[in-house]
Amino acid sequence: MDVKDYRRALGSFPTGVTIVTAFDEQGEPWGLTANSFTSVSLDPPIISVCVAKNGRVFPTLAKASKFAVNILADEQRDLAMHFASNTENRFEGTPWQRQGEGAPLFPEAAACLDCVVHERVDAGDHEILLGRVVHYTHTANPPLTYCRGVFFAAQPQEPAQVQA
Repeated sequence: MDVKDYRRALGSFPTGVTIVTAFDEQGEPWGLTANSFTSVSLDPPIISVCVAKNGRVFPTLAKASKFAVNILADEQRDLAMHFASNTENRFEGTPWQRQGEGAPLFPEAAACLDCVVHERVDAGDHEILLGRVVHYTHTANPPLTYCRGVFFAAQPQEPAQVQA
């Protein structure tokens, strides 16, 4: 299989853009841009995110009992790129906050989900991190979307009229 071509095929699916965050054992914040995020269950509230095992943030997430998923707003494109970069300390100069004992959250995100680890699933070169949401917030800010290498705002449209 041509891995680059396969990746382009997968890139045909539009996704939201998130930054997954956690604290390491020394209390330092870590985070990475991820688009492999989905809701799994409403009762109990469980989400999943896939994390590359070869990434710099994986050792922190592999040990963390808590993490957050920040669903980025359209105006946070630069933040998405910053947390996808090779910058050593991605939090330096980046405004963030903390809700209680949770992981780092970004103001102005479309939504923020504070989670405790529910389960970890081995998935080849990734780990599927399942989190039980213990606290969340959301705003009216349009969410950031990514498809075929391009960011764009998810713009809601009028609901289609259903004919009876």
